Amino acid sequence: MSPVAELALPGLQREDDDSGALADLVSVLVSSGDLFYEWDIAADGLSWVGHTQRTIGIADVRNIVSGTAFLQRIHPEDLPRRMVALSQHIDGSEIFDVEYRLRGDDGQFTWIRERAVAAVGSDGNALRLTGIVRDISEQKNTAEEVDFLTNHDALTGHYNRLRLREALKQSVKATLRDKQPGGFLLLGLDKLNIVADVYGDDTADAIVLEVAQRIEKALRSGDIVGRVGFDRFAIILNNCSDEQIGAVADRFLATIRDAAVSTVHGPMYVTASIGATIFPTLARNVRDVVGQADNALRSARRLGCDCFLEFRDIPEQNIPARPDLIIAEQVKQALRDDRIVLAYQPIVSSRDGEPTFYEALVRMIDENGEPVPAGTFVPVVEQMGLMRLVDRRVLDLGIAMLKAHPDISLSINVSGMTAVDPVWLRQLHEHLELHPDVALRLVLEITETVALDDIADASRFVRAVSEFGCRVALDDFGAGYTSFRHLRGLNVDLVKIDGSFVRDLPTNEDNQLFVKTLIQLAKGIGLETVAEWVETEEEAELLRGEGIDYLQGWHFGKPEIEPPWAQ
Repeated sequence: MSPVAELALPGLQREDDDSGALADLVSVLVSSGDLFYEWDIAADGLSWVGHTQRTIGIADVRNIVSGTAFLQRIHPEDLPRRMVALSQHIDGSEIFDVEYRLRGDDGQFTWIRERAVAAVGSDGNALRLTGIVRDISEQKNTAEEVDFLTNHDALTGHYNRLRLREALKQSVKATLRDKQPGGFLLLGLDKLNIVADVYGDDTADAIVLEVAQRIEKALRSGDIVGRVGFDRFAIILNNCSDEQIGAVADRFLATIRDAAVSTVHGPMYVTASIGATIFPTLARNVRDVVGQADNALRSARRLGCDCFLEFRDIPEQNIPARPDLIIAEQVKQALRDDRIVLAYQPIVSSRDGEPTFYEALVRMIDENGEPVPAGTFVPVVEQMGLMRLVDRRVLDLGIAMLKAHPDISLSINVSGMTAVDPVWLRQLHEHLELHPDVALRLVLEITETVALDDIADASRFVRAVSEFGCRVALDDFGAGYTSFRHLRGLNVDLVKIDGSFVRDLPTNEDNQLFVKTLIQLAKGIGLETVAEWVETEEEAELLRGEGIDYLQGWHFGKPEIEPPWAQ
C-alpha cells in the first residue's frame, strides 16, 4: 500500500451536498503535510489519508491500521497524557488537542500534534474519533533550542551565567538550611585573550571546548559547572569543606595542564588559575560568593599561571605585561619535558677564594640539547605569569640536590610573584619539615626592586622562610636605592651588590664610592655582603679592600650545569 492512504473515511461519507466540500478541505490539509484519520473505536479500525512516511516516518500504513498498533508507537512518557486528554474530551470537558512523541520505522521519535473530535453515542460511549496529525518537530526543536540557550552556553553546553547564578542561589540556601559547607571556584584560562589575538577566535574556542570537557570529567558527583565569561568557568562544589577545596581545585588545574589541546596551529598546552571561597562561612549570599571568588581569581592571576588562591589569603601584585607567546610555549613544553635545569656558579670567600656556596641559576635546554640563558626566556616568563611554575621546578631541583649532597649549600632565586604566593611557601615547608639540615644550607634570593614594591609582603616572606631555617639574600642591592630603615625592616641575612656597580670598578670612581657606601651600610646592621659580576682580579682586590665578604663572577667560575661535586 502506498504511503499516501486513500480517502476512505466512513465518518466523512455523507449523503448531502456538503460531502464534496469536506473532501476538498481534507485534500488541502493533506497537501500541506497533515495526516487525516478516522478511528472506529468499537472495531479498533484506523483509516488514514495523507503521506505517513513524510509526516510520521511510517512507510507502510498497514502498520498503523488499528488504534492499538498506533498507541504502541507513542512514547511511554507521553502516552498517559494523551489518554487523559482523550478521556476528558469524551466526557465533554476539554477539546482534544495534545502533543506527544511518535516512533517511526527507524526507531526515532517525531513530535506531533493531534487534534480530533469524538462522535459519542446515546449511551455516552465514544463511537469514533476523527482528527488531524501534524509534524511539529521543527517547532519543538526551535523551542527547545531557545530554552536551552536561555540557560546554557552555546559553545560548551554548560550552564550560562544566569542559570549558574540561580543554581548558586539554591546551593547557598541549602548550606544555610542543612549547615553543610559549600565551595565556589572561579576558574580563568590563563592568557586566552592573547591566544585569540594571535591565533584567532576559532583556536580560542577549541581550547575552551576541550577545557570544558576536561572540567566536566573531573567534577565530583553533585557538582555544577557553568561558563560565565570568555575565559571563565564557575564550579559549585556542594558539601565541600575548607580542607577539601584545595585538593578539588588542584585536580581541575592538573586535568587542564597535563595534556596538550589539539588545534589547527598544533598542540597547545593550557593552564588555568582559580579563585575560591567557602560558603556560608565567608559569604552568605550569591553576590558575596561571586565577588570573593572574583577577587581571589584576580589575585591568583597576579601570582602567575596555574595558581589557586582562596579569598581569605589575597596578596597584591601588579598584573604582568603582554608576553611573547612563542617563547612562553617553549618554556611550558620544556617544563613538561624536564628540560628546565640548574646551572651552578660558585660564590667564594673573599679571604681564601674557596667556594662557600653556589647560586643555582635556571636554564632551559632547547630541543637541540643546547642550554638557553635565563635572560632569553625569564623576562617573557615573568610577563606571561609562568614564573611561579618555573620557581616551583627550581625549588624541587635545588632541594633534591641539597638532599643528595649534604656537603654543599645553594642559593636559589625567588621571583616577586612567588614571594607572595602562600602555595609556594607551603611547598617549601613540606620539603623542609623533615629535613631541617637542608634548610640550614639553603639561601633564598629576592631582588631589591621586588622587595621595595611592597615592603610589608617582602617582610612577611623573609619572616616565614626564616622560621623554616633558611637564610635570605637581597639580590641586586643598590638598584632600588633601599633606605637604611627599609634594610633593617626586611631582616635579610645577606645583600648582593648589583653587578652594574662592580663592572669597571677600577676606573669608575662613582661606582667605587657607591659600592663602599653599600658595604658600610650593610655591615652597619650586621649583614654579610656579596659582590656580583666580578670578572677580573683587579676588581676582586678592590672589593676585598672595602671589606666585601663574598665574591661571585666569571673570574671565579662560570655557571655550569654539571656541578664540580657531581663530576
